[in-house]
Amino acid sequence: MVNLVKISQALDFLVFSNLYISLGAMSLSYVLFKLAGTQVDYIIFIPFLIMFVIYTFNRKTDAREDALSDPNKFKFNELYNKYFLAFAFAGFGLLVVFSFTKGIKYGLEVLMPFAIGILYSSRISLKSKMIRLKDILFFKNFIVAITWAFVTVIIPASFLNIPFKQDIYLLSFFVFSRLLISEIFCDIKDAKGDPEAGTKTIVTVYGLSFTNKLLFFLNIAFTLILIIGYWVGILSTFLLEICIFSAGYGFFYILLYNLKLIEINKLSNIIVDGQFITVGFFVFLTTSL
Repeated sequence: MVNLVKISQALDFLVFSNLYISLGAMSLSYVLFKLAGTQVDYIIFIPFLIMFVIYTFNRKTDAREDALSDPNKFKFNELYNKYFLAFAFAGFGLLVVFSFTKGIKYGLEVLMPFAIGILYSSRISLKSKMIRLKDILFFKNFIVAITWAFVTVIIPASFLNIPFKQDIYLLSFFVFSRLLISEIFCDIKDAKGDPEAGTKTIVTVYGLSFTNKLLFFLNIAFTLILIIGYWVGILSTFLLEICIFSAGYGFFYILLYNLKLIEINKLSNIIVDGQFITVGFFVFLTTSL
């Protein structure tokens, strides 16, 4: 008999440790390999290591929000974050050394998202007031989406010496669009903790109803843009299939929330954060059959 409690505990471990979302970053790089027709190699681990250190550090700085929005995540990180932070920095340190031995350009590319992550999470003085960049309305969502596109597509493509042509930029746009939607959605979960921490989000400023309509609009708009790209001949069938699959997945989790079929923390932690793992699996199936 399946032990549901143990399965739930295992999922919580993967999610709260940031291994789960980092696997999503690695999964997107797998899509890049398949798009470029390149054999998968060790470069696929670079996005994993970068995202793991960024998100693990962010868990430490976001403790106040997590305590209000997701007590289980807060308790887990109170106990174990210091250990994961040590592993994350050790892995990232080795990556930095490897990257600089390959070339200064590669080392700087790896350091750039990490530096953005530090600035994003840390409080800085601005006009005699201590704020974080993530506290600025809209900035939070855009910077995360852009960083994901850079880490999962641009950096691996650079390391692999893949020419920066049309498909690479379109894949980057795809990642940006999906992350923008999921980041706005996840702000719903943090609607309690964000105001307490001084973070302005679309949910806290414009309300839940507006945010919900915006999510539907963005999901449709971004999908239509990519479909038009296919229609005019600039988007490949490979990318179109991924876009349609991801749009359906996006509508799926937005619908689950609106029908209140699953609790918001579980929804955002497992289904939303796992969207790119499912994309990678979808690509694996479509390219293997």
